[in-house]
Amino acid sequence: MRAWVSCATVLMLLAGITIARAETAGELKARCDASHGGDQAKLCLEYAWLALQNADSLYTSGDVDKAQAEIQQVVAYAKKGADAATESGKQLKQTEIKLRKLAEHMHDVGESLSFEDRQPVRDAVNQVQQLRSDLMVKMWGPQAEPKGKS
Repeated sequence: MRAWVSCATVLMLLAGITIARAETAGELKARCDASHGGDQAKLCLEYAWLALQNADSLYTSGDVDKAQAEIQQVVAYAKKGADAATESGKQLKQTEIKLRKLAEHMHDVGESLSFEDRQPVRDAVNQVQQLRSDLMVKMWGPQAEPKGKS
């Protein structure tokens, strides 16, 4: 019984620490806007991922206009992150990987939508893929252009 109580206490303590560390999207956005270089690239792509998850939730709940505004935030912060990585020369490979995963997930979100709601998401996916292509060309030259685009 004593072991169970101590386990429960430890789990509650860890849950409290996790909740205390979890930042809101607004706080993450503010940190992203205030940072520079490789840190900005990393934070911007974290915020873009959160915005994409929020857009997915908004699409699911039927709030298409707000979801499309979130998709535009995803693209804006993906661009900001890619620009920060390019200008600083830091986090280039990590940014490219995160952009690829972001585009893949955004594509999946878009394909789950009704036909009339898909085009803005497809356009956003193309923009993120172009950012990724530009980053790859920056890292490895023109021969590094991605071969498969969805």
